Amino acid sequence: MKYISGIIALLLIAVFAACEDETKTCDQTLLADLGINFKKDSLDGYINKDTTWPKVTVCALDKDTLISQQARSSVYFELDPLHDTCRYYLKLDSAAVADTLTFRYTRTPHFVSAGCGFATFSTLDTVITTYHTIDSLHINNREVTSDNTTNISLFFIY
Repeated sequence: MKYISGIIALLLIAVFAACEDETKTCDQTLLADLGINFKKDSLDGYINKDTTWPKVTVCALDKDTLISQQARSSVYFELDPLHDTCRYYLKLDSAAVADTLTFRYTRTPHFVSAGCGFATFSTLDTVITTYHTIDSLHINNREVTSDNTTNISLFFIY
């Protein structure tokens, strides 16, 4: 009897361990975050370099604060999976006025696995921004998937 209960205990441990691994995999593959990096551009336009801003704040307009005054050279956040447009507020350092970024995109369901279900991937159509601190932007990759790429570069003049 002890032998059978030992085997059952080992099987239960194996099942729980397998479920935990799939949960971690699901969490990673279901996240499709938009990646934005920050670059400083010289006045003559010949030199641009990655930069870290000491105090970055990002909020979804009319929703939660995602990042609050943290040093960042890039940010990653989710596009609204229920709508084809969303807006974010971006404030750098002690800038008097924040910029607003508006994203328009097409959503596509992406099958991950039977256990994980579907992820929502997006294709950027348009990015509109105010130009209080942002000088320009470049869309590097329109496909917002779970591969953690940098989709957009924001340029600032120094």
